[in-house]
Amino acid sequence: MSKENELVSIIVPIYNVENYLKKCIDSLMNQTYKNIEIMLIDDGSPDNCGKICDEYAKKDKRILVTHKENGGYGSVLEYGILNMKGEYFIICDSDDWLEPNAIEILYDKIKEKNVDLICGSKYIVYNGKDKKEKCKEVHQNYAIEPNKVYKDLNNFVFLDGTPHAKLYKKQLANKIKFPHKINNTDAILYHVYLLNAKNAIYIDTPLANYFFDRPGNTTTEHIKMERKAIDSAIKMIQSLYEQLDKESNLIGNTIVWMFLTWKDIVLNFPHEKKEDIIVFEKPLIDFIEIFKEYKKNILINMKRCQRSNIKYILQKIYIEALFFKPLTKIMFKIMLKLR
Repeated sequence: MSKENELVSIIVPIYNVENYLKKCIDSLMNQTYKNIEIMLIDDGSPDNCGKICDEYAKKDKRILVTHKENGGYGSVLEYGILNMKGEYFIICDSDDWLEPNAIEILYDKIKEKNVDLICGSKYIVYNGKDKKEKCKEVHQNYAIEPNKVYKDLNNFVFLDGTPHAKLYKKQLANKIKFPHKINNTDAILYHVYLLNAKNAIYIDTPLANYFFDRPGNTTTEHIKMERKAIDSAIKMIQSLYEQLDKESNLIGNTIVWMFLTWKDIVLNFPHEKKEDIIVFEKPLIDFIEIFKEYKKNILINMKRCQRSNIKYILQKIYIEALFFKPLTKIMFKIMLKLR
């Protein structure tokens, strides 16, 4: 089958990025793989993004523009997946850009290996710096060999789950549910999709450029751990858990990934505001009951990631105490005070 015979959709979520949008769209228009539809989804952006999209649509018939009421990243993914015409799709955030041969490489490899998912690497681009560096996508304790087809996707759970340089099949993503008005929904796409995929492959080739620390983006917000970011992270974990296939062999590692995300929230919690503690204490504590069921998986992960037995023993004591119900609330309050 000719590689020009199948349409690949590119979903571009757009909000308040007028200074970066043109570079993104140009990189998509100039892809060496030509049979694409570029879905520019203006999520109620208050700046000139909508106007820029309309101008580009006049230049290239492959560009499809949608102007919608603001609903957040998840609403854009939901709209894009339901309305795309391609059998395959990739997401490109509107402040990022793709390497010229990104789609061609991903499509050729996914067809050659006959897999459900292909994950490429990316460059990390820092604000105000000319240099960019290759991202370490693969977790050092969960090795994934490049160009090898994997049927057991447990190690892929710990691969960097951001949307960059990942080619998905539409049919395996159609039923994924995305909460609106929150960030982090790309994690829901990746982890729920893994449950639907039969196999996957990773290629150690940087194909996307990730503008990591642009002022105002979700990464910057997450680092600050502002209230909105905490709320989004909690709702993301809740939505992911509701969509998990409890019979999947990936359930253990996926719960571990959720636990590590939960732990990150707790350790970075802005406890200075008493009202925030009141709002978020209950949903965070509620998760402990879910994690307790998978304590064995969590301990295995901790042992795998600790380089010394002493550190592992300390981590084990911490986990055992955390999952002992009478101490849960006390420990939670201590963690908030001592973070």
